[in-house]
Amino acid sequence: MKNLRGAIGVTVTPFQDNWEIDLDAVRAQAERLGESEIAGVFPCASTGEFPHLSMAQQHDILKTTRDAIHGRKALIAGACAANLRQSIEYAGMAKALGYDACVACPPYYYPLAQNEIYRFYVELARKSALPVILYHVPFFTSGIDAATVEQLLKIPNIVGIKDSSANMKRIAHLCQFKDQRADFLVYTGTDDCLLPALVAGVDGSMTALAAGTPSLVAAVYKAYAASDLEKAAAAQKRMMRLLKRADALPFPLGYKLAAEAYHGLFLTKRCHQLMAAKDVEAARAEIAVLVRASSES
Repeated sequence: MKNLRGAIGVTVTPFQDNWEIDLDAVRAQAERLGESEIAGVFPCASTGEFPHLSMAQQHDILKTTRDAIHGRKALIAGACAANLRQSIEYAGMAKALGYDACVACPPYYYPLAQNEIYRFYVELARKSALPVILYHVPFFTSGIDAATVEQLLKIPNIVGIKDSSANMKRIAHLCQFKDQRADFLVYTGTDDCLLPALVAGVDGSMTALAAGTPSLVAAVYKAYAASDLEKAAAAQKRMMRLLKRADALPFPLGYKLAAEAYHGLFLTKRCHQLMAAKDVEAARAEIAVLVRASSES
């Protein structure tokens, strides 16, 4: 397995007017990320709007991304679904395409008890062709209690957890599981928590801005690695201004607009987010200013 530590960029999915995937934009986005300072690329996640994608569309996105990255970065695939069968199928598809690991949330829509979540991951890890990373995203699915994570440490093919709770107390406690299993990877799933999560001991991050504005995220990592907390905090503060505006929009539109401004791509030909065109244009202009200001600071 490739080194999966560091900043993993979670990519957005550009749609065409007919709701098909704009694979040219997918390719261009991946090519730019292949030249960036991030450690890995992660398509078909929440930021990539996986619930809006068919299996065939996910396949095309994964393949196009893989071809554009051309071995330069670690590749993580989304394997989130409403049921175990589909998660297994997504993991198998990603393995066939040469991905290094997959991330799966608990099946969504129906609430799950912790014993059901535990059994889901045991079965997925047993049948998955790829190493599995747990995904705690409690505002979209049933959450994974820390006690359940601790039980799952015993499963060799479960190699880590992406925690998108933005709960630093919880993330700090998850990092303590390394005392039981040193190779268990812990990621923050929110850019807001990046610096405090690094201080707490995470192995990396899986976030939208790592793909949308990779140099901003890399600046936090570099300053922290150099033990310059003042510089790292300043880099984090620059991200926060952008995050505040992006998070005020229907998810993940704000992150698409940030990626557009940073990469010089048109990623919002058609959006699932139901906003008036004039409001989208106003937000695009505001976010472009914030991206430019953050990059120049």
